[in-house]
Amino acid sequence: MENLELNKEEQLNQQRASLLDDLLAASTVIEEIWNYHPDNPNQKDVIKEYQTLLQIQKNIEAELKELG
Repeated sequence: MENLELNKEEQLNQQRASLLDDLLAASTVIEEIWNYHPDNPNQKDVIKEYQTLLQIQKNIEAELKELG
């Protein structure tokens, strides 16, 4: 009987952890999207940010190439 209760408790803990992970992931995406949302008074320029990320990618690839 104790094993069954423990299993139920473990299942509930796993379900809570999974839901918290999902909530965190959704919150992270919401925050990132807000950066580019038209209603955001401090909206980022998508094109400029994209170009910045491409440059960062290029720099990382060059550094990796130098490392061999």
